[in-house]
Parts: sequence; structure tokens; C-alpha cells
Amino acid sequence: MENGAVVVALAALALVGLALAAVLVAQLRRAAVTAADPALAAAVGALQVEVQRALGATEQQVLTQTAATQRSLGEVARELGVVAERSAQVGTLARDIGSLSDLLRAPKPRGTFGELFLERVLADELPAAAFALQYGYRDGTRVDAVVRFGDRLVPIDAKFPLESFAAIGRATDDEDGRARRRAFAQQVKRHVDAVARYVQPGEGTIDYAFLYVPAENVFYECLARPDDDLDLAAYCAARRVIPASPNTLLAYLRVVSLGLRGVAIEESARDLQTRVGQAATELGRLREIHRVASGHLDNAQRKLHEADAALARTALVIEGLGGQAGVRDADARGAAEPRGDPQPRDAAAAEPRGNADP
Repeated sequence: MENGAVVVALAALALVGLALAAVLVAQLRRAAVTAADPALAAAVGALQVEVQRALGATEQQVLTQTAATQRSLGEVARELGVVAERSAQVGTLARDIGSLSDLLRAPKPRGTFGELFLERVLADELPAAAFALQYGYRDGTRVDAVVRFGDRLVPIDAKFPLESFAAIGRATDDEDGRARRRAFAQQVKRHVDAVARYVQPGEGTIDYAFLYVPAENVFYECLARPDDDLDLAAYCAARRVIPASPNTLLAYLRVVSLGLRGVAIEESARDLQTRVGQAATELGRLREIHRVASGHLDNAQRKLHEADAALARTALVIEGLGGQAGVRDADARGAAEPRGDPQPRDAAAAEPRGNADP
């Protein structure tokens, strides 16, 4: 805008200068005509024409630049209106933020907003079936959220006492700051004790519960940075409570998932080992049965051989008994024949020998 104003001013000055030059040229021309000098009059006339042409061009430039400057001024005015409107919106937002800050100082709304932040994180990163909000135990205890890994549950609490942490920033001096930090630590410890009740293996939970801190700076100040007044990390570890920020919660959940997978693999390996032991026991029993069956088969084969030998001996005895019976039968038949013709086979020898010749 300033550059445009400078250009317009310079153009106006140029226009004024050309106008003065035109007036001067007109006076010179009248003087030349009065002096009756044709050459001087012609030169002055040509100069007057050139000055008028330059004066017209400069006037056109001044008009063009003035229109552009007016457009720029209109745009600047509109931008100033937008800036004023946005400034009003910022002021309204600042008042709303102040009201929200006052609202979040109450424990119940603060817990509600923490639950909303936790729900958003879980919904953005996990399937809907992998987590549940406001999960109730059989004894009536209710936790803000649980994440499911198979048949195991990971409990997560989202009601971190942020209002006590904000009070630390309003300390008037170092001593007051230390007192406020100690009070904040005591409140956080009481809340950690409450979160530790969510660890119920009988309900299917893992051996740890998560304490969700919805602000990274709070997580760092009170849990990640070493501080003698806020020694909360060791206290949480002793109660099996794991503090987690929006950036570390998902990393912790992935570690839990890998750990549960490792436990499942270990249980599968243990079950496989048990089954292998049972198979080895059954193999030993089968070997014993095979040994007994082999002994029975050996005994049966031996008895079979003995039976074959006894059968052979019995057959020989029976055959021997049959031969002796035949001899006795023959003797018995010979004794029973008649004795009148003692030589029946020699009857032909008693025939007269004279009949031997024809």
C-alpha cells in the first residue's frame, strides 16, 4: 500500500511538472510569434506537442495507478475486517478456554474428558471389538476401559488428577512449589492405589493395570523426569500400575500383546511337552504289551513244537501197535486151518510118472 502511494505521488508530481512545462512552452510560442521568428515558432510548437503527449501519457498512468491503489485499499480494508472478526473469535475462544479450564478443575468433568481422550486414542488405533469402555467386574467394580487380547483383559484408568498438577504452577515461591508437589504426589499415590484394585486375575485381567495420563508434559514432569519429591515411578511399579501417555500407551499395549503371545506359545509348548510325555508313557506300555505278546507267542510256538513231537511219537506208537496186531492175527489164522491134508501142495508129485510121456 505504501509503494502504491509513493507511485501515485511521483506520478502527480510528474503531471504537475509536465503541466508547468506545457505552460512554459505556450509562453515561449507566444513570444516566438510576437518576435516573428518562424523557426523558433516551429521548434516551440514541436516541443509543445511533445510536452502535451507526455502530459497525456502521464495522466493515463496516474489514472491507472490510482485505480489500482483504490482496489488495493479496498482489499486491505476487507482484510482488516476479516482480521478484526478473527480477533473477536480468538477473544471468544480464549474466554471459552478459560471456562473449559475452570470446568476441568472439577474431578468428575475432568475424568469424563480423560475418558473421551482415551476413547479417541483406542478408537483410532484398535478395532471396535478389541476394547470396551466402562467395563464392569462381577464384584461391581467398573474400570474406564479394557483392551482384549484373546481371553485376557488389560484394564486402563483415565481419571488422572490434573487439577493438582496445575496447582503446582501457581506456587508463589520455591517452598510453596515443593509443598504443592508433595501434595500432588500424595494425591497421585492415592489414585494409584485405587487403580491397583483393577488388577484382578480372577476376572481375566493381566497382572498390571494402566494409568492413562492425557497430557505429555504432565507425564514427563511427574513420571519420566527424576524428582525426589515426585518419586512416583517406583511407587507405581510396586503396585503393578503402569503410567502411560497418549504416545506411550499404544507402545505399551503392543508390548503386552507380544508378551501374551509369548505366554500363549509357552503354554502351547508346555502342553506339547505334556502330550509328548503321555505319548512316551503310552509307547512304554505298548512296548510292555509287545514284550508280553512276544513271550506268549514264543511259548505257543514252543508248545506247538512239543505237540508236533508228541504227535509224531504217538503216531509211531500207534503204528508199532498196529504191526504187532497183524502178526498176532496171522498166527491166529494159521492155527485155525484143518490138518487132514498136510501136503496139499505136493499132490501132483503123487501122480504116476508114466503119464509124464505121451
